[in-house]
Amino acid sequence: MNRYYTKLKPYYTKESDDDQTLIFESRFESGNLRRAVKIADHEYNLILKYDHNTTTYTQWYYFRIHNARKHQTYKFNIVNLVKPESSYNQGMKPLVYSRKEAETNEGQGIGWYRDG
Repeated sequence: MNRYYTKLKPYYTKESDDDQTLIFESRFESGNLRRAVKIADHEYNLILKYDHNTTTYTQWYYFRIHNARKHQTYKFNIVNLVKPESSYNQGMKPLVYSRKEAETNEGQGIGWYRDG
């Protein structure tokens, strides 16, 4: 883990052990989440930072989530992912990575995979 990341204060701190609010983080190299807004128990509107050297385009996303619950479905609405000719419109699924999944299945080649 980046030594600078550990010094950052979180934007959100759980109110209790029962608090199921997701904790988003993107203050690391290439992270581009600008804001996450909880709009329902398991639904969030996400606003991304614009791509480098542009003023209105966003074609990718990279952020970390903590406090997710097993067997719980979450919905993320990326409200400013702007690219009319995106492969996502054709059914491509986003890439996800689970550290727990990678550690549990070590040696089986499970790291980044398409899901969602």
